[in-house]
Amino acid sequence: MLSRRHLRIRVMQALYAFYQSEVKDIRRTEQELLNGTDKIYELYLTQLQFLLELAHQEQMYYTDTPASMVTGKKKTAAFTLKGLAFIQWLESDKSFTEQIKKRKISWQLDIDAVKKSFHHLRNQEFYQNFILNENHTPQEEADVLKWLMKEFFRTTEFIPHVLEEKNIYWAESIELVESMVVKTAETGKGDQNFSLLPLYKDAEDDVQFMQDLVQKTIRDDSYFHQLIADKTKNWDAERIALVDIILMKMALCEIINHSSIPVKVSINEYIDISKDYSTPNSKSFINGVIDKLVIELKKEGKIQKVGRGLKE
Repeated sequence: MLSRRHLRIRVMQALYAFYQSEVKDIRRTEQELLNGTDKIYELYLTQLQFLLELAHQEQMYYTDTPASMVTGKKKTAAFTLKGLAFIQWLESDKSFTEQIKKRKISWQLDIDAVKKSFHHLRNQEFYQNFILNENHTPQEEADVLKWLMKEFFRTTEFIPHVLEEKNIYWAESIELVESMVVKTAETGKGDQNFSLLPLYKDAEDDVQFMQDLVQKTIRDDSYFHQLIADKTKNWDAERIALVDIILMKMALCEIINHSSIPVKVSINEYIDISKDYSTPNSKSFINGVIDKLVIELKKEGKIQKVGRGLKE
């Protein structure tokens, strides 16, 4: 599920593409923002489907493996991924199946990558210990799925390579998607009543938030640019990272136009984003500029907050 931080990052990326483009098309930027955000959900479903394919490869391995010439016995496992309540739910859940068909998500063209991943999985100590025990608690089942997403997945080069070709947003969204898969597994930890997570906490409100932030940041670009320029006269304009400029414009847009979001929340969110997406000095730079501008904008009455505890 996308948090407001994820929404802000998506808007930042859309605005970066907008400012870098020779053709400034706001509608196209907005549409690409929404389509790209939806692709994150597609990546989530693709990862869930991968778990099913992995379980299928495991099943075929134990079914097709010939008996040992020494012992005369076939390889067996006390427990397999197919035995996980979560995998069984994925196989039978109509909503998940419908989403997969609707979005035409399939691993069939990349089945070799799945096979290589299972071969890699068989050599992992955690997995080997897991399949030795016939019975597992719901917590243990959740733990193995978490291990698959958070640890095993990162030790194999096959799947990330495939995802990079399938979805251009995978690199920036993979941690979020991994977390969504784990949370989905945890939804039924107590009663095995699993359910798919939604992409948005509140679809209408979150989409509106992104659209407003894009539209109003671009609409008032000249105004925000001048405000920032007045506070950075001693800086060489070419030395200021474009990402920093965009984040400051977004911060000003949000502070002025979103009356229900506390000023400090907005400032802290954009400072936090700068840590991951800009330079080491961006944090203090953005904080200093925005703090000064907020003081002036409050004096001019251009920042009006409503709601409990927000009025100053």
